[in-house]
Amino acid sequence: MQITEKILLLITAAITTIAALFCVISLSTSGWPAIGSIGLFCRGCPSTPAGLSIIAFILLIIAIVVLILFVLNVLPKLLRSVAFGVLFLATIFTLSAYTSFVDPAVGYSFKLMVTAHFFTYVASFFTAFWLGGSYATRVVTPYNS
Repeated sequence: MQITEKILLLITAAITTIAALFCVISLSTSGWPAIGSIGLFCRGCPSTPAGLSIIAFILLIIAIVVLILFVLNVLPKLLRSVAFGVLFLATIFTLSAYTSFVDPAVGYSFKLMVTAHFFTYVASFFTAFWLGGSYATRVVTPYNS
């Protein structure tokens, strides 16, 4: 059974939505350090993970919108690499958000951001697969013409 382009994009959008959900839960919970109830937005806490997490969440939302616009055929096919680029940037920002939080005892919010990074990585993998498949059907060799 061959997976159609729309189904692959919907699966990718669903995985990206799950990543965005884990990212926003990680941002809103207070379990970054294992001991205590201090969140990312406290006085005296490092601000780098909070900023990177917010940028990652915004990029995930943009990726979801771009993928849905491709499903609805609103965006032209020339912009296919935009979806992969946004997801790739979101992967970098989710990774840097949790690696910039240096604490020997990490809590559950840290683990939620790691989960968000994993889902973002998987979604970018599916987008790269879709991008490669959509370009492969357009390749014309001298032997085919």
